[in-house]
Amino acid sequence: MAEEKSAKRRPVHRLWPRIGEIVLFAVAAFCLVVVLTQDLGLITRFFYSPLAVIFLVVVFVEYLIIKGGDRSRLYLIEIDRMREREQELVARTRRALEEIRRTLKRDSRAAASKEGSDPAPPPPAEPEECLKRVERILDPGIKE
Repeated sequence: MAEEKSAKRRPVHRLWPRIGEIVLFAVAAFCLVVVLTQDLGLITRFFYSPLAVIFLVVVFVEYLIIKGGDRSRLYLIEIDRMREREQELVARTRRALEEIRRTLKRDSRAAASKEGSDPAPPPPAEPEECLKRVERILDPGIKE
């Protein structure tokens, strides 16, 4: 089943770099600017300029967009998992219902055979046996 999931999923194309990559690029750019200008005072004056505030606002907005995209992806994954669990529960419930119907049909045939002249009526189903089979079907810990 896991192989089917991986075959169904399309490759995810990232639009934005990850946070670790952004930090790495920022540190590399800072080091490059220090090496090229060889003037640390110029760089510190830049950090306290209005342009730096605008730059920080832009970086913060990008950070929020990236984190929002990550969170949306996680929500989609969780929705897929919940949908799979729900489908599995519906399938288990249907199997349990079929088991109950089979047992009831067997009991009704046995009762009809007793009234009629059927030479070999099926034995009536035991309710405890049916209950155990239904519990096995509905128990999520047991894989069939």
